[in-house]
Amino acid sequence: MMRTSAGIFSVLGLFACSSDAPPGASTAKDVNLTDSALAHLSKVSLLRAGDSFTLAGYDSAAGLVRWGRLTLDGVLTEQLAFALPVTLVGPAPVFAATKRTTPGDQLVAIALTPSATAGAYDLVAVVATLGAVAPAAPVVLATLKAGTDPSTVQIAAGAATSGNLGFVAWGPRVAGMDVQFLLLPADAVPSAAPAAFFGKAAADMPSWDCLHATNGIAGLAFSVVTPGPGGPQTSDFQTLEMDESGVGNPMDYQLTVAITNCRDVGAPGPNGTYVMAFDTSHAIDAAMFSPTVTLDSGAGDGSGSVSIIDPLMANATFGGPLDKPIPAWVSSPGGDISIGLQRNGAPQVVRFRYDGAPRGSALTLRSDHGQTGPLASWVGTDGVYVTYTDDVKGSGGATTTKRYFMRIDSPATLP
Repeated sequence: MMRTSAGIFSVLGLFACSSDAPPGASTAKDVNLTDSALAHLSKVSLLRAGDSFTLAGYDSAAGLVRWGRLTLDGVLTEQLAFALPVTLVGPAPVFAATKRTTPGDQLVAIALTPSATAGAYDLVAVVATLGAVAPAAPVVLATLKAGTDPSTVQIAAGAATSGNLGFVAWGPRVAGMDVQFLLLPADAVPSAAPAAFFGKAAADMPSWDCLHATNGIAGLAFSVVTPGPGGPQTSDFQTLEMDESGVGNPMDYQLTVAITNCRDVGAPGPNGTYVMAFDTSHAIDAAMFSPTVTLDSGAGDGSGSVSIIDPLMANATFGGPLDKPIPAWVSSPGGDISIGLQRNGAPQVVRFRYDGAPRGSALTLRSDHGQTGPLASWVGTDGVYVTYTDDVKGSGGATTTKRYFMRIDSPATLP
């Protein structure tokens, strides 16, 4: 059942709050991960799986998937590496985690590879298990028909917070093609056929883009962006959150601005709210959708309206569009909106009230010389966990790479 939301737009500066004010967030945990080939990878996935994380990435230079388990205190253990037994085409591998014996003891690497059917491509899962000598044989999750252009295929994956199972969503970004998705139990052997996100006839299928894994209550969630009803200047942010039985709750959030560059993040907030942050042509915007008193419009289908406010960080705030940061995560502490920003220098965390009023000063995360890599994050009820690399210059001009692991806390109330 899809619920449609209407909204209003408000332009407000986020950095108006005095820099002398206490930060809107703090680093409750801040450690250097053990030096290793995995820690040096620039881009990784951070998957909450039970009482710890799975950290995974693809080392394209070595042709290896590297992964390990990461405790909530930042201890990286059980590091493994393996070569994918398939030829890679299209997007880079994505990762899920599942349970063979204990939560998160299996890594699922998902990639596109040429199919035995001429001109077609297989979406395959390669499962590595802690303690196993080698990964299992690839599991074919789906076959994309002959003539598919691999460059149009988008794939997203993730894991249940419990670490019991993972999920994958995929589709070619061409007219009339739906997004498909699967839950992945132990050994990535699905118990059901792929399901369709939109579930519409090809002639009625909206064009979509920006397929991303998102934070959901159970960890099993993804989103896409579709054109909004207001034309090319608006976007719809559409999400699906599933529980571990596969029951889903699709939502359609109508925005009054257009998302650009596929830079969008979203997460559930308290009391049924949903928060998001996204790049537009002129700003970094944010939105909070809150249920209204009456959700049913009278049609008996659960439809209704919610309110939206889009605070704005204009390009000029950062010195122009080329210096604009990337929204890396969003959360809702105490009903506020907190955004993690991946910047050219050190990452920052900004916070503001639902109506756009700044809440505390920005928190700048640490960096030796402002040469930080992409942020990987996980938003949970116990805080936001973040990891990123930092290029550190030593004596004689030598550069070494460190990887930091942090827990960002944002109190429900500020002084």
